Order: sequence, then structure tokens, then C-alpha cells
Amino acid sequence: MTYLWLKALHLAAVLAWTGGLLLLGVAAAALGRSGSVLLPHEKRMGQAFLRWDRRVTVPAMVATWGLGIALASLGGWFGAGWLYAKLVLVFALSGLHGVLSACLRRQLEGTNTRERAWIRISPGLCVAALGGIALLVVLKP
Repeated sequence: MTYLWLKALHLAAVLAWTGGLLLLGVAAAALGRSGSVLLPHEKRMGQAFLRWDRRVTVPAMVATWGLGIALASLGGWFGAGWLYAKLVLVFALSGLHGVLSACLRRQLEGTNTRERAWIRISPGLCVAALGGIALLVVLKP
């Protein structure tokens, strides 16, 4: 029964984290117009997104990692190839979270001097990584 509770909590944390990650990606892409000054309402929205990130997304990411490690340990999956492939994707998503958070923060400070083209496709990258993770977890190839 403990395993099922951990699994449910892990899934809830994953949903909260990836939802926040998608929000950051969309916000960074929308506010990332090169050379333009943000309007006051755009700054307020961006600050609200960063508050959400600090209060919800980051704790959900930490919970995802902790619960995931506990599940892998209980399931005896360390050493399984599919788990290592999944971990590569999870590391990539964690790094993407840090990059998007910093990008949005720099945009709000007005220190982001150029738009990076890949920021615009970051929500798609996130969805693709999540799809890969789902396939690995369900199929366990």
C-alpha cells in the first residue's frame, strides 16, 4: 500500500512540476520579444509566474525527485536501462526549468539582451520529453 501512495504522490508532483514548467516556457516565449520594453501589466504577469514557480513548481520538482528515487528503490529498478534513460530526460527537464526561470527573471529585469530561438520551442521540448518518459515508464523496454 505504501508503494501505491508514493506512486500517486509522485504523479501529482510530476503534474504540478510539468504544468509549472510549461507555464514558464510559454511565459518566456511570449515575453521574450528581443529589444522591446515590457509593459507594466506584462511585468506583473511575469512576476506572478515567478512567484508561482518559487511556491509551487520548485517544491513539486523536489518532491518529484524524492518520490521518484523512493519508488525506484522500492521497485528495485536501479540498474534497469529504461530508468537511466528516464533519468536523462528528467535531468534535461530539471535543467530546462532552471534555464527558463533565469530567462524569465532576466526579461523582467530588462537584462535579457537577445531572444534565443529555442526558448520559443521549449514548451514543445517539454511535451516531447514527457512523452518519452511516459513511454519508458509504461513499456519499460
